[in-house]
Amino acid sequence: MKSKTIQYLNVKLAGLATASFLFLAASQANATSYAFHDLGTAGGPWSFALAINNAGQITGGNSRGTPTRDDGEILTIWHGTTMSTNTTYGMDSRGWSINASGEIAGAFADRGFWFFASTWDASGVRTDLEDLAGRKDDFWSVGQSINDLGQIVGAAVAADANSYKPLLWDNSTTPTVLNTLGGQTGEALGINNAGFAVGNSFTSGDTESHATLWDINSGTVTDLGTLGGIDSNALAINQAGQIAGWSYITGDLEQHATFWDGSTMIDLGTLGGTNSQALALNISGHVVGWSELADGSQHATLWDGTTLIDLNSFLDPALVSAGWVLKEAAGINDHGAIVGTVINPLLGINDGHAFLLSPVPEPETYAMLLAGLLLLGTMRYRRKLT
Repeated sequence: MKSKTIQYLNVKLAGLATASFLFLAASQANATSYAFHDLGTAGGPWSFALAINNAGQITGGNSRGTPTRDDGEILTIWHGTTMSTNTTYGMDSRGWSINASGEIAGAFADRGFWFFASTWDASGVRTDLEDLAGRKDDFWSVGQSINDLGQIVGAAVAADANSYKPLLWDNSTTPTVLNTLGGQTGEALGINNAGFAVGNSFTSGDTESHATLWDINSGTVTDLGTLGGIDSNALAINQAGQIAGWSYITGDLEQHATFWDGSTMIDLGTLGGTNSQALALNISGHVVGWSELADGSQHATLWDGTTLIDLNSFLDPALVSAGWVLKEAAGINDHGAIVGTVINPLLGINDGHAFLLSPVPEPETYAMLLAGLLLLGTMRYRRKLT
């Protein structure tokens, strides 16, 4: 009995080791190459992708019409590279965020031009969220981020029309106004599953707007500071509490992408130009966004924890020669898939199309995975024999 127990424990420990080995191999698939996908449009001249979940579902906006005529925007879900623009989403709608269940936070223009905060469930059913002025024209509102618990953050114009406020919809259509850093105005832009939200709000006197962290469990609000400039903004927060955004540096002439690791704000720099922004990050702390080059053009970026990289450097040279330019990366999931906006002036795609970059694991990663699977299979076979 004792020997069988020891044998079982050995098998169990070996299984855990193999599982860890496989996880390591999978996590090392932080590719040095990507498969590029132009996600197209719903007929009109432009589209853009703003977020991607771990299931590969993507959301953003899309123009209807023809390549030379824009007939309005419609919320879009791409399942991988397959586009869905179900009209039940509502004409003139946009998705800003998508959670693990496929629920979307965004906005719907139910009377024409002005957006109002809304959500859509995985089947496409829309729920309109209350705001601070009864969804009246000129009083916009938007749901910017949704976590896996269904909590939504965003912003809305106040009923007095003199400011806009950071909001939380805590599994309710009724919003809660979040505190600011002392000023009148703010907006919440990201939320994680632990109940921490980020965005920006004005400090006392309403002369500076700083990146802001809200703990919605305790009600506390934290000023995340700046890189020496007057303003900063926090755009996304991952499950580990790391934050991506931007800040003006000393002198207020340059805006740089930033990363908060929980205690320190890191300046991610630029690709040689003046300005950059970090728009999203994943559980590994890999950050995507955009940066200006020395010539003033804008390219999509990836910060891998040490270096700010031009995502265009990962494109096949044939794609670059064909005119494709990754302009902005707006979302990244925990598997390293990246979405954003791409242009191609040679093809007349000047307003941009949504794109997906799917990471391609290196050959040694495949070898590690195969070896681990073979080892796991051998262990299971030997266990059956005993």
